[in-house]
Amino acid sequence: METIYQLDKMTETIAKRAIKKGYSLKNQAAPEALFVRSSTVPNELITPELAVIARSGTGTNTIDLARCTQNGTVVFNSPGVNANAVKELVLSNLFLSVRPLFKAIQTVADLQEELTSGQIEAEEVLKVAEERRKEVIGEELAGKTIGILGLGEIGERVAKACHQLGMEVLGYARTKKAAHDYEQVSDLQMLLTESDFVVVLLPLSQETKGMLNRQTIQQMKKNAVLMNFGRGEIVEEAAVLEALAKNQLKQYITDFPSAGLIGQPKVLCYPHIGGSTTNALEKGDHVVFDRMHAYLRAGTIQESVNFPHAELPFLAPYRLALFYHDKPGAFAPLLRIISEAGVDIDNLASERKAGVAYTLIDLDETNETLLQDLQQQIQQETAIIRARLIKNSRTNE
Repeated sequence: METIYQLDKMTETIAKRAIKKGYSLKNQAAPEALFVRSSTVPNELITPELAVIARSGTGTNTIDLARCTQNGTVVFNSPGVNANAVKELVLSNLFLSVRPLFKAIQTVADLQEELTSGQIEAEEVLKVAEERRKEVIGEELAGKTIGILGLGEIGERVAKACHQLGMEVLGYARTKKAAHDYEQVSDLQMLLTESDFVVVLLPLSQETKGMLNRQTIQQMKKNAVLMNFGRGEIVEEAAVLEALAKNQLKQYITDFPSAGLIGQPKVLCYPHIGGSTTNALEKGDHVVFDRMHAYLRAGTIQESVNFPHAELPFLAPYRLALFYHDKPGAFAPLLRIISEAGVDIDNLASERKAGVAYTLIDLDETNETLLQDLQQQIQQETAIIRARLIKNSRTNE
């Protein structure tokens, strides 16, 4: 029975499914699998026993991918499953940026005290409220320009929705897109200069870290709204606070709070809720659990962050799953060890990715002791990072 360590809790439906399939959900040392959402994965959990990390969500900046690869730990994520949730959060904040809804709600709530004190009668509430609505006059999104940094699935959805709202949409990405609902620009300065709203939807990388800094923020329209739903480090905090203090920006909205941002005027912070809907959480958990399960029980790899893709029908009694450095002559010694053990190969599949290779070898052999010894011999080869022996349970899961 494999153990799944939950750094973040799975949704109840997926947790029950994991238990039904024979997994133990215990946060104990040296687990075979680890489930995580946005928490940072401690390096001490990346042990020789850890075969897989399932990240329910997109970003993997909280996982030491290089260490995982060196350890032979496959990492799965679920890109795209929270796209609609983030899109709707972006749209919600666009509306909040042009319509002072919170102030309007408070304006009506304040009438309670006047009702209680007798300053106004019950039948006067609507009339008095309407008299005060001039204090909460807003604007419309139609006709305004939004600049979207990052045209992945979330960016594409935001672009389409904003286009349907009558907004002018500019999109910025490193690769050319088949744009339909926006104009793609390669000049970041042009996007910043022309946009009333700038929405950051980029992943964090060396290229995007600090992209919105003092120099680039100064290129933005006066009274523009900057929204960061990508990663906190993409926007330089000191630069944005300086721009707000000088009235160069109207507002900063971010899903990545910090001590320096909390309580600041013109700053609206959320507790990283971009993909936090029941729909998105369960969908993400479902995707990564299925990939984790397929890897642990059959060695199958579908859309891993750091391992090559590899699928092979599991029809033999046992399977070797070999992850090794892709260098000339690395595979031949592995075949020789299998041949010298007198074990027949029933089928195999092999793929490469970024200097590493992953091979599934189905073995026509039922002597588990012999195969365990074979696995240990292969694990001693210098090119091998991880060698797993998987027994075909032949269950109809």
